[in-house]
Amino acid sequence: MELRNVDLEQFLKKYNTEDVLSGILEMQMSSHGQLVDERIPAAEYLASNVIRYYISDSKKLFTWNDFLELEEFSKNIYNEDILQLFEEALALIEATDEKKNEFLKSEHMKLKSMAFRGDGYIYQLLSVSEMLYRPFDKEFKKNLGFTFTCCEELFIYIFKLYVKKTLEAHSKKYKLTNMIKTLYQLIRGKAVLMLPSIKEGYIFRVYKEDLYSKFNKFEVDSIVKYLSVCPGESRLKPTEVSDFKILTSKPLVDFGDYIYLPLLESTLMNLPKLFHYTFIAEKKFNKDVIGRYTKNRGDVVEDLTVKYLQRLIDKRYIYSSLEYKNEDGEADVTIQYENITIFCECKSKILTLNTLKGITESIQTDIYKAIGIAYKQAVRSINYITQGKCFHKTINGQEKEIKLGNTEEKYIICVTAENFGVIPSKIHEYVEFDKTIHITPYVVNIYDLDIITQECVDFIEFIKYLDFRKENNDIISSVDELDIFGYFKANGGQKISINADELAITDYTSEFDKKYKKRNHDFFNQFV
Repeated sequence: MELRNVDLEQFLKKYNTEDVLSGILEMQMSSHGQLVDERIPAAEYLASNVIRYYISDSKKLFTWNDFLELEEFSKNIYNEDILQLFEEALALIEATDEKKNEFLKSEHMKLKSMAFRGDGYIYQLLSVSEMLYRPFDKEFKKNLGFTFTCCEELFIYIFKLYVKKTLEAHSKKYKLTNMIKTLYQLIRGKAVLMLPSIKEGYIFRVYKEDLYSKFNKFEVDSIVKYLSVCPGESRLKPTEVSDFKILTSKPLVDFGDYIYLPLLESTLMNLPKLFHYTFIAEKKFNKDVIGRYTKNRGDVVEDLTVKYLQRLIDKRYIYSSLEYKNEDGEADVTIQYENITIFCECKSKILTLNTLKGITESIQTDIYKAIGIAYKQAVRSINYITQGKCFHKTINGQEKEIKLGNTEEKYIICVTAENFGVIPSKIHEYVEFDKTIHITPYVVNIYDLDIITQECVDFIEFIKYLDFRKENNDIISSVDELDIFGYFKANGGQKISINADELAITDYTSEFDKKYKKRNHDFFNQFV
């Protein structure tokens, strides 16, 4: 029987809260490695709603059939949202083009927030989170009571623990003697199939006493205090698929003697953002620390950009942090090789909650801060070189003058820390281009740049890809940059000709895409 949205509330009230949480974790563990995109937003939605209750005295067993019902529901979580999308779209048939465009931009962002998670990035996201927060371990310990390093290690420890216990519980279930015994009892009507995670003693409980033996007790208690919610709290409200989930910012659920980590991959993928608002909004740190953190965010994206581009071209052709003489600002990363100059501007802007909700004004503001300003900065550098001006850079305490040539070929790359979904392939609809230089910016997040620079044969192929993106900017549409890159690798850099206004590239499977998703699954398999 299919469980529909209207039935969810009653479904959650029938069982003990822990039982349903166990089912949600079973659902994630059983589908891990299958690249099922739906399981992540489904788990976020279900877990955020189940913790609104703290039911511990239900006499109704949560059986395997109940789990299958919950799993079936997770496959249909978008139904109501898709229906609403069609209704809103139909209502705009007679609307102006401006209204229609606003609607499309809003829906693109909401769909990106709801559905696109990019599980292929987990390996990179963990690495970036360490670069962002580990330099502030001392400040974390002083102001929050725990270090980021301890927090990350605790999350990974719990993940390992869950994998180990799941394998053990399922191996017991499928032992031949157990299968024969269960089958015999089922035939006689004396048994029901239970979830292994519940039958084997609530295997997803993580007891605090056990954590105290692995980590510093004070740090464990501080992490739980700062990053947890208690089931049944009055502040926990009904959550829709498109709403912000409290487990995104408070990923632990505190049951007293033990805790749960209901969202596995979501928690690890969110690590680079987990403490951002701790610095920016919560006033946990002084202005000096906040300033150092803000600078470090920009430096991380810039340093990674340089690192990735060095795979394609010798570092002597790459210039970072070039300063304008007697002017504020700098050119982040500039490449000049033969008759080519690439102007890379790097931004670490995070999308705000209002943007993820699809609010048009907020979308425009965030895109301007993350991409528009980067584009303007690149244009400024182009004009600076065109005017014959020299950059300056302080090296070993001495200021040096650096003059770059006004090459014929110029490219603008805007590197972001955030995945913007479909927006980079439709950037002409969001950013007003300079009418004097006629250069369309290539927008790419730092994680895709990592993969693309590994998969390009050399610098020449990278330039061909930039040309391909520029030539087909008005026609290509995709929520995933790697789909476009996969299309390029498979079909070459030819100008696309179709009898339509737009070519939507989706699910363009390629060997490199498989390889990098496999890298992340191999990363998790080391926990087994």
